[in-house]
Amino acid sequence: MSTTRFVLFIGLILLISACNPQEESNQRTANFESGTIHDFINQPGLENASIGIFVVDLMSDEIVFEYNSKTSLVPASTLKILTSAAALETFGSDHTFKTTLAYSGKISEGRTLNKNLILMGGGDPVFLSPLFEDHYDNTINEMVQEVQSSGIRWINGNVVGDGSYFGSPQIPDTWIWEDIGNYYGAPAYGLNIYDNTYEVIFETKESGTKAKLKNISPVLPWLKFESKVIAAENNRDNAYIYGSNLSKNRLITGTIPQNRKSFMIKGSIPDPAIVAARQLLSGLKESGIGLSGEAASNYSEGKHTRLHKLLEIESPPLSDIIFQLNIKSINLYAEALLLHLAKKESKNCSIEDGCKALTRFWENTGMNTSGLHLEDGSGLSRANAISAEQLVFVLKHMHKNGKQSESFIRSLPQAGFSGSLKSFGKGTNLEGNLKAKSGYISRVLNYTGYLASESGQELAIAVMVNNYNCSNSEMKKMLEEFFVSVVNKTGNP
Repeated sequence: MSTTRFVLFIGLILLISACNPQEESNQRTANFESGTIHDFINQPGLENASIGIFVVDLMSDEIVFEYNSKTSLVPASTLKILTSAAALETFGSDHTFKTTLAYSGKISEGRTLNKNLILMGGGDPVFLSPLFEDHYDNTINEMVQEVQSSGIRWINGNVVGDGSYFGSPQIPDTWIWEDIGNYYGAPAYGLNIYDNTYEVIFETKESGTKAKLKNISPVLPWLKFESKVIAAENNRDNAYIYGSNLSKNRLITGTIPQNRKSFMIKGSIPDPAIVAARQLLSGLKESGIGLSGEAASNYSEGKHTRLHKLLEIESPPLSDIIFQLNIKSINLYAEALLLHLAKKESKNCSIEDGCKALTRFWENTGMNTSGLHLEDGSGLSRANAISAEQLVFVLKHMHKNGKQSESFIRSLPQAGFSGSLKSFGKGTNLEGNLKAKSGYISRVLNYTGYLASESGQELAIAVMVNNYNCSNSEMKKMLEEFFVSVVNKTGNP
């Protein structure tokens, strides 16, 4: 090769190298990993932790940086982005769930219903939820008025809450005993009510004395409560309710703050269908309608046939349900949507079928689901596993291709303003620039969402930390500082 051609060849190589954005990206990734990521993963308290990090530029689809991004880790509530996004894309933001008031049998000339009045659940996750009080404010009265308008003045039968829409009551096999009796362990039924939550009110005196159980609302007369709760000096709720949906016994243990006239803890209603029936029955009696039977529940599919519909009650739109699901991280809503996905796909309503349907949904959008293991739709199970890369895939899909992206992104807590991120990044450059879902269970703290850098980059980011040795507050502070460093580094590459 001549000297002239050789010089031209070398010059061309240098020019290509200088203009190669991938090489620039690799260098930036290397610089970041040798600096901020190295500093983060080597902090005290993370010596034994498993960490996964994945960050992508949403405009260029360029990987900004990554660390163990394909490692399967426990997601906790960050798993809810898979369930909520899939539900929105499958059913649409305006979709509603229906609860039906109907009766079986006939109404005699004497205005007597000679069979049962039935409240048929349609899997509405938020029926009579306090979070949607305005929507359901007059629902009980509306049902009573509809019964009166039909001419019924006496029911020669029962008022039945039918929760059979999803079949028999079920709880994920891998939920732990400590969770399932408490409000956050409330499973989904075909007929839900009040977020399937009851309130227990205590009164406490000085530290070390037994707390007095004052009231339970709504009244659950079929449950037997034994309380061993003690007053303590710390100002924390460390009380737990133990009992499954198959048991009529509840044991309450732990500690609550001392010297309180009224202190509330919340438990999981084991039979929401009968609670709904009791609430309706109470309204009927107040209006003067009599009854020979009682309130009852049913979870056997197909038991009620040839029904005469009186009233159909629609839920708020799915977009509003998803908003509360992600802002307040409500496990019940996620589990109900998982069962709806199962029923939509195959008419089978087991939790296992729901997990399969959710996995297939993301496979069909192009996700590599190797290493994705689902046991529920909410993330409460420690047996769930997902990678940071898979979490970011969901974010990318919803940002670029999601038909319901606006509803999905709106539902994510905003740093410094809402949900679990209300105090996260407050007073830093994260405030207002990070919209993300957090996930926390014992020794697990994760964040995944959308981050705007100072230079205007739009990033999808997932940071997962499992099995840290430090306190939860220390881990949260480390993650906050890491996110701040991401904004600074990507803003000034």
